[in-house]
Amino acid sequence: MNHKTTRQRLRALAFTAIALVSAGFFTACDDEIDMENRFTFKGELISTYLQNNPERFSSFTYILDKAKIGKKTSGSVLKTLSTYGSYTCFAPTNSAVETFLQEQYDLYLEGERTGIHSPYLEDLTDSMATEIARNHIIEMGYLTTDIYEGSFPMSTMNRRFTTVEFITDEAGRVFPLLNNSALIIEQDLEKENGYVQVVNGVLHPSNKLLPELIEAQPAFRIFSDAIRATGIDSILNIYEIDLDYDNTLLGPKFGTEGGTCPYPRDKKQRYTVLIEPDALFNSYGIEDYKALGEWAEKWYGTEAKGDYKNPKNALHQFILYHIIDRQLLYCSSTGPGGFIQENYENKGYSSIVNLNQKYDSYEYYETMLPYTMVKVTKPYTNSKLKQEIIINYAQDKGTACIVPGMEEHMNVIVEKVSVTKEKYEDLADFEQSSLNGILHTIDRILIYNEEEISGNIFNERIRMDASSLFPELTNNEVRWDLQTTESKLTYIPEGFCKYLVMNNTDTKMYYLRPHQTWSNSYANYQGDEFLVEGSYDFKYRLPHVPEGTYEIRFGYAKGYYRGVCQFYVDGKIAGIPVDLRWNDDTDVIVGWFDESNMSEEEINENDKAMHNRGYMKGPASIVMSDEKNMRESVQPLRKVIGTFRLDRGDHWLRFKDVSDKGSTKQFEQDYIELVPTSVISNPSKPEDIY
Repeated sequence: MNHKTTRQRLRALAFTAIALVSAGFFTACDDEIDMENRFTFKGELISTYLQNNPERFSSFTYILDKAKIGKKTSGSVLKTLSTYGSYTCFAPTNSAVETFLQEQYDLYLEGERTGIHSPYLEDLTDSMATEIARNHIIEMGYLTTDIYEGSFPMSTMNRRFTTVEFITDEAGRVFPLLNNSALIIEQDLEKENGYVQVVNGVLHPSNKLLPELIEAQPAFRIFSDAIRATGIDSILNIYEIDLDYDNTLLGPKFGTEGGTCPYPRDKKQRYTVLIEPDALFNSYGIEDYKALGEWAEKWYGTEAKGDYKNPKNALHQFILYHIIDRQLLYCSSTGPGGFIQENYENKGYSSIVNLNQKYDSYEYYETMLPYTMVKVTKPYTNSKLKQEIIINYAQDKGTACIVPGMEEHMNVIVEKVSVTKEKYEDLADFEQSSLNGILHTIDRILIYNEEEISGNIFNERIRMDASSLFPELTNNEVRWDLQTTESKLTYIPEGFCKYLVMNNTDTKMYYLRPHQTWSNSYANYQGDEFLVEGSYDFKYRLPHVPEGTYEIRFGYAKGYYRGVCQFYVDGKIAGIPVDLRWNDDTDVIVGWFDESNMSEEEINENDKAMHNRGYMKGPASIVMSDEKNMRESVQPLRKVIGTFRLDRGDHWLRFKDVSDKGSTKQFEQDYIELVPTSVISNPSKPEDIY
C-alpha cells in the first residue's frame, strides 16, 4: 500500500464521519465535554448496549462472545462486559469488521501470516477472536478528555498499549487516531460499567518484533541495516522470558497494609529504540550503514574497524546506545510506562502537585551499551523546551557543552508521532509499537561521549526512584500502575528482577503504588515505595553511572514498624547499623531541626551538622498533599551511606536486618541518590536543597 494511502483513507473516513455524527463528539483533548451532546444510558451495561444495536455492532458482539477471558477460565469477554466494574470498550462497527477480515484474508493469500484464513466472520477461530476482542478492552474507564498524545494510560486486556494521536479536520474538529489505523468516530458513550468509544477500524497492533517493525519502514533503512550488520537484531528479538510464568499467583500479605498482593501481570522483556530516520543521517552525508559506521568512529574510535559484530566496533556501540532496556511510552497522561511521570493521579497522589512543576522532572535509564545511561528530562524551567521530552539535557538550562561538536548531539528531542509524520513525508504511516517494544524518532543524532556525559550531563545529584532501578517493573506494568483492584501492593517474587537478589527466604518484597501522602507522615518521591518484610537480607546492583567518586544516599521515611538495617557496599560493611524507626529520640539522633525561624546562615550551619551525623532532610522539591514539602516534614530523611569509588563494572548495595529477635521487621526505600563528590565540594555552586 502506498505510504499516503492509509493517511488519506483515514482523513476521508473522518470527514465522512462528521456528516454522520454530531460535531459535539469531536473535542480537543484539553476541551471540556459538551454535556448536551454526550450520550448517557443510565443502567445500561456495555454488553447490553452492543447487543441492543445489532445493526452497528453485531459482528463485534459475535467476536466478544466467542473470545475467552484467559487460559484458566471459560468465560467470554462479552460476559466480562456484563459485569460491574470500569472498562473502556473500543467498538468497531460492522463495516469496520468486514473490511478488516477481507484485508487480513487478502494478506494471507499473499503469503503473510495473519491468522485469518477466511473473510467470513463465522470462520474466525477462537484464538483470533480472543486476540481481536482483548485488543479492544481496557480494564478501566477512560474518556477521550483523559488522554493526551502518546497512548492510553493502561494496556488492553492483551497487554498492548493503544497509541493515540489527534487528526484535525479543516473545520478544526479533532479525531483521536488509535494505533495509526482507526478513528474514534463517536466518543465517550457512558455506560453503567464504563465507556464505549466507537471506532471505524479494528485495532490490530503489530505482532512484529522490533527488528522486523523497523525493517518494514523504508525511512529507517540505514538504522535497520546497521541492526542486522551488527547482529543486534538477536537482542531485539527477545520477548518471552518465562513461558511458564503464572500471573494468577498471590504473594503473602504485607502486615500493615492488608489486601491481596498479586504477582506482576507479565514476565516479558521489552525495549525502547530511539531512532534517526534516513533523512537525518543524509543531512550529515551518511547514505548507508557503512558510512554511518565510519562517521561513528569519530566518537567511538576505530577499534575493530569493519568488524560490525564486535562490541568494540563504533557502529555496534552507536546502535546499542540507542536502545533502552525497557518500554517507554510518549505518554503525558496518567498511568505506567511513560518516559517521565506526569499528570499521574492515583488514590490521592498527584504528580503535578507532589512533584512541583516549578522544577524540572527527570529520569535516568541504562542503555544496552554497557556501563552507559541516558538522562531524560521534562525541563519545566526552560520556557523554550518545557513541553518537550529531552534526552541528555545539558547543564545551565541546556546551554552548557564541554566537548567541541557535542552541542549537536545533546538536548535530543523525543518526537511525538504527529510531529514525525508532518516532518517526514515517507513516515506518514509510521507504526511505532511492536510486540516487544516501541520506536521513537529523535531530532538529532544521539552520541555517547564519556567526557561530556560525566563532566556535564551527569555532573549533578543523580536521584532515582527505587522502582526505576529495575526495568522489569516498567516492562510488566508494575511501576506507576493504577490501582484497579483492592490491592495497593504487588508482590515481587524471587528472581523476577535480574539485578535484585534475595539472600534468604525470609525476605518478602513488595511494590507499593503511588498513594496519598501527608505533612508529618509518609511522603514519597514519586508517590510509590519499595517495602520489605521479614528478617530480610537482599541486595541490588547500583545503576551504571559514569566512573567517579560518589556519595551514596538512601532516601526513606522513618516509621514505627521500621527495623535496624546494616548497609554493605560491594560486600563490605558501610558504617554502623542504622535504626530506621521513628521514636522520641530519632530527631535528636539524626540532628533534625525546625528551620522556620532561622536565618539562612543558621540553616546552612545546621544542615552541615546534620550531614556530619550522616543524615539530610528530604528534598524541598517534593510536596505533600497539604503543600508542605519533604524538607519541612520530620519524617522523610536521607541517610548518607558513605563515599565510594564507582569504577566501570557492577557495584552492589546490600541491606541486612539486624533488629532484635521478635521485633517487627520492615524495611522501606523511596529513592537513592548518587552524588559526585565534585558536586558536593564545589564552593561556587553549592548543592541546592531541592
